[in-house]
Amino acid sequence: MKMLRTPSVDRRFFQATADAMAGFGIDLDELCAAQRIANPLHLEGERLPLELVSQVYMAVERVAADPAFIYMQPEQVTHEGSSVLFALVSCCATPADMVRMICRYSSIASDAVSYELADDGDRLRMRVVPDSRVFVSFHQIEMAVWFMVQWLRQLKALTGISIDCSVQYAHAPRFDQARYAEIYKLPLKFEADRTMLTFGGPQLHKAVPGQDERMLAYYRAQAERYEQSTLSHGDFPRRVAILFMQRMAFGKPDAADIAAQLHISVRTLQRRLMDEGSSWSQVSDEARQMVACRELQQAARPLFEIALLTGFADPRAFMRAFRRWTGLTPSQYRKQVQDGSDEG
Repeated sequence: MKMLRTPSVDRRFFQATADAMAGFGIDLDELCAAQRIANPLHLEGERLPLELVSQVYMAVERVAADPAFIYMQPEQVTHEGSSVLFALVSCCATPADMVRMICRYSSIASDAVSYELADDGDRLRMRVVPDSRVFVSFHQIEMAVWFMVQWLRQLKALTGISIDCSVQYAHAPRFDQARYAEIYKLPLKFEADRTMLTFGGPQLHKAVPGQDERMLAYYRAQAERYEQSTLSHGDFPRRVAILFMQRMAFGKPDAADIAAQLHISVRTLQRRLMDEGSSWSQVSDEARQMVACRELQQAARPLFEIALLTGFADPRAFMRAFRRWTGLTPSQYRKQVQDGSDEG
């Protein structure tokens, strides 16, 4: 299988985080020197290694002596000055459309998490999935969710539209739950089976007043340019794989579905994959393998559910495909992962 690029974070996104740290009185150079880690901003390139960025977050917690440091000064960690996400409030047709566009941008800004959306009509469920290939701190997972909560508050302040939202985290609370409740001011659960935000209410699909179609077209074009610059040099297949995994919540997507998400034709999609030594069949296969491996890490998840999630109506067909992908049966892979966790 072709290896996907090393998980990374967009430099501009992390720079905004570093600026927020300065607002906490934390000098990133001094912090990294004291903790004997490299300052990500001293590295070259527009993408910074996710694993190193995660270490910085852990170091900040140690220095701040407060696991709630990302919530201490909310106005400094919104990334509002560096991100188009907040401007989407004024141009998308409905809040549900805004969530979809935000997922598109956020999936490129950082590999720390990916977003999987499921639309039940009257509610939109956003699953937040950390990258399983490298260490991702709980701070980054919570920051991804907290960003969405802040965005909802801005939506209400600017348009009067109020969306019901609840949050659940797969990890345990890192500090007192009463403090979490005071910060979030919405239904919040920990140690759930997955990290997820659920959006609903009668205004989820309400038309946003003063929607600006020209501004929406601009941001779509920006997204395309952002994707092309960020995911260049052999990374277009990765973008397709990410979209495939996101759309699997609706069922097995086809090439036309993904091409529409990228605002290109199916023919262009297939040509660009071919230009980078890949194909629709290979990318969709890799995406299903990654989802299957991730889901098998949850010991309680039945194999037939994972088979359905990855597009196999017959569990036996799933088991044959998984053996082709990994050389192991799903049960052998699950045992291998669990044995590795026990040793760690």
